[in-house]
Amino acid sequence: MNFQFEQIFSNIWAVAMVILFFGGSIFVHELGHFLAARRRGLHIERFSIGFGPKLFSWKRDGIDYRISLLPLGGYVALPQLADMSGIEGGNSEDAKDLPPISYTSKVIVSVMGAVFNIIFAFILATILWQVKVPSSESMQSTQIGYIKDSILEADGTTVISPAKRANLQLGDIILAVDGELVDSWAEVSTAIAISNGKSETGERETSLLIERNGEQIEVVTNPALSAVVNRRQIGIGSGYTVIVNGIHENSPAELAGMQIGDYMLEIDGQPLYSVSHFFELIQGRAEESIPVLLQRGDEILNTAVVPQEVVVTNDGQKETRIGISSFADNQVMIKKDPVTLMEEIVTLTIRTLSSLIDKNSDIQIKHMSGPAGIAKIIYDTSKIDFRLLLWVIVVININLAIFNLLPIPVLDGGHIMFATIAKLRNKPLPINFIASVQGTFMIALLGMILYVSFYDVNRIVTDVSAENEWKQQRITPVFSLPENISNEASKEADDAQP
Repeated sequence: MNFQFEQIFSNIWAVAMVILFFGGSIFVHELGHFLAARRRGLHIERFSIGFGPKLFSWKRDGIDYRISLLPLGGYVALPQLADMSGIEGGNSEDAKDLPPISYTSKVIVSVMGAVFNIIFAFILATILWQVKVPSSESMQSTQIGYIKDSILEADGTTVISPAKRANLQLGDIILAVDGELVDSWAEVSTAIAISNGKSETGERETSLLIERNGEQIEVVTNPALSAVVNRRQIGIGSGYTVIVNGIHENSPAELAGMQIGDYMLEIDGQPLYSVSHFFELIQGRAEESIPVLLQRGDEILNTAVVPQEVVVTNDGQKETRIGISSFADNQVMIKKDPVTLMEEIVTLTIRTLSSLIDKNSDIQIKHMSGPAGIAKIIYDTSKIDFRLLLWVIVVININLAIFNLLPIPVLDGGHIMFATIAKLRNKPLPINFIASVQGTFMIALLGMILYVSFYDVNRIVTDVSAENEWKQQRITPVFSLPENISNEASKEADDAQP
């Protein structure tokens, strides 16, 4: 019952965080326009969070404040800045006779939405600088801890993993990708995904600067377009300390004296780099005694395990296991000053946007996150840690600021572009021309949002279905005691009879 209550509370909390921070980021953006417009003396028709038909509204000082049906953004209706009545709804009769405003007012009011998002992001980043952001050793590592044998490409073919082809090795530390320094596994993965290198023969190409045995080496890889994520991958996982977090009863791990909290350092004399590496080392070695080197506190221990072939799925699939039910990851706290954190996010955002228009890149619009994807990210991170949620909101606000300053009609950058062209021409652009261009781009923008949202929803449904299917298929493995131990236990039980 307590578990169910916690789940319900967790879901309610997560939904509340989506509404608060997703809606809040939009509100902060529009508040920047609103306050700047009031300061510059512009006429304000309405302040809306969302587009489309209003859900509810109220009026104050002649301004219509409303919450609208479609949570795809928001707007402040400013007829002197731009006639957006076809998108935002009709303006009042008085608005038609309003005097024109200066170029300076147009630029200031247009840019202040992005400025407020940056200010909001800076405040949150400053808070995170003080409280630190929780992370894990596996996420902060740039060491290679696992190398796949093969990758399923988007065209359905299975190829040798690019990492194997490039002779990358376990323990290699990745210092840079295509000349860009990396200091976490997220940066490694993202840099490879958005890389745009091509060889003379047209094959995908990504350069890695690695450190191996104290020596720096440049390795050229040929990434595959993964069928799983539809982005460039080379088939590697991060390296980190493997920690025992749970042990099954009567399992080889229990019999070997392993305990929760033990660090697994070596398997059969080989350094252990990750959980995936561990499973790779024991597969096919059932009933074989395998030496294991452990660290327990300051003590180094030698033991041996005898893996068993056990059933792990409802349909009878068997795998080699030693009975560790779960693994832990060392927790680390990240402390970055707000300027450094925001610079990193801005750089990554610009590189990602640039990859969208690069003919050599495999990044497409469908890889972006729309409202549904952003809401899912907020929902998931809010269940993990509030500080991690704040970091996500910093990213969202910086992305919102940059996106809105792009010189695209109907966005803030588009208003600045039209105002600048009119200033250079020394006369306003034709109203019909502006209305036509804005209407066209608004349809295109809504179409893009719906397109991205379709892939967002598809990814969410696919991921949830796959996770549920995996959980339903998996069963708790049952381990049998070795015959000599079973006989000894049986004899002890007989001896204990009166």
